[in-house]
Formats: sequence, C-alpha cells, structure tokens
Amino acid sequence: MKDKTLQAVLYKLEKEIQSLKKEIDTKNETIDLTQKMIEKLKEYGSYAEYKEKYNEISRQYEIEKERLLKLHHIFKERDDECAKLKEEINGWQNWFNSKKDIFDRLFSAAPPVNLNRTEKERDVSILDEIGPKKKLKIKTRKKKS
Repeated sequence: MKDKTLQAVLYKLEKEIQSLKKEIDTKNETIDLTQKMIEKLKEYGSYAEYKEKYNEISRQYEIEKERLLKLHHIFKERDDECAKLKEEINGWQNWFNSKKDIFDRLFSAAPPVNLNRTEKERDVSILDEIGPKKKLKIKTRKKKS
C-alpha cells in the first residue's frame, strides 16, 4: 500500500514537474519574443528623437506657409493695382496723343521759357527784351526763410 501511495505521489509530482516544465518553456518563449520586440523597438528608438524635430519643422512650415500666403495676397493686390495704373496711363497717353497737334501748336506759338532760371534772371531777361528806353519798376519778392 505504501508502494501504491508512493507511486501515486510520484506520478502526481512527475505530472506537476511536466506541467512546470511546459510553463517554463512557455515563459521562456514569451521572454524571447519580448526580447526580440525590445530589439526591434530599440531600432525605432532613434526615430523618437526625430518626432520632436518633425513636429518643430511642421510648426515652422505652417508659419512660413501663412507668411508666404500673405505675401502672395499682397503681390496680387500690387499686381492688380499696377495693371490698373498701366491702363490709366495708357488712357492718358491716348488722350494726349489725340490732342498732340493742339499742344504742339499751343507751345510752338509761345517763346521758350527756361524754368530753371531764378526770378532775378527772368526779370533781367525781360528788361533786356524791353530795352533801355523803357524803364519798369519790377519788385522782386523776397524769399521767406
């Protein structure tokens, strides 16, 4: 009887040992898989540094994009204004060209005027044209300081 109970205990212990060996094998496999995953993740660990850099560059990109968009709007406004002014200048040029012969006749009839001369020089040239027989009193304006 002792033999049978001893055998039964031994059998239970062997079963328990086998069960524990299987559990150890399963845990060892889990440990190996976990270590492999850690090794893979270590490779990606260097990419974590780049995430911060990526976020910073993305933020700067958005700021620059907004700045360039504003500049584009300003350029478009200026370009439209330039086109409008060119059109206006062309209108004035066409008007002047249509009246050119009138201006030519008008300005060719008058004596040439030197706009670069001072007031005193103009007064003296008028006196020269009048001659010494006629004396005019010409009051010159004093420049205000």
